[in-house]
Amino acid sequence: MKQINTIIQSSDETHILTGGLNSLDETDYSEERWTDIVKYYEEIGKPTPKVEVMRFLKSKQYTDAKDFAGECESVVMIAKGQSVQGTCKYGTRVDYILASRNSSYKFVPGSYSVFSSKGTSDHHIVKVDLVKVTSTVAEENVNKKRRQPKQKVIKVTQSSPSKGIWKTNT
Repeated sequence: MKQINTIIQSSDETHILTGGLNSLDETDYSEERWTDIVKYYEEIGKPTPKVEVMRFLKSKQYTDAKDFAGECESVVMIAKGQSVQGTCKYGTRVDYILASRNSSYKFVPGSYSVFSSKGTSDHHIVKVDLVKVTSTVAEENVNKKRRQPKQKVIKVTQSSPSKGIWKTNT
């Protein structure tokens, strides 16, 4: 958690965060599947899967590339009650591609996929296509709110004895 916090705080600029976070996103799994995962971890002597990192990143409004998944060939069997392709030998997803809030890069719908890394790593390869956008939604909203003041041409017809006060004929 400290490492993720440090990475995020090191830059105020938008960014893409990728890697093996070794954290699960519990929303990827049904309640039944989650129970099976926890039970399996206990059986093999591992602690309960960590979810804090993904909860934290979601609270910071990171966009998860897996939400842009297309049809792809399964690398490992997707278990019943699991909505996403696993990226590690346990069949769970621990590798992520995330975009920070207001990123100038957007994920291309249907481009997220997981490829086998058989023989090179104990984690599978996660890939998504990106496209650079010219402005973020936030910038567009600000620009919409910035309206040019209406200009009004007036004719001064008579000055008043008080300085700076003019009678106008509109």
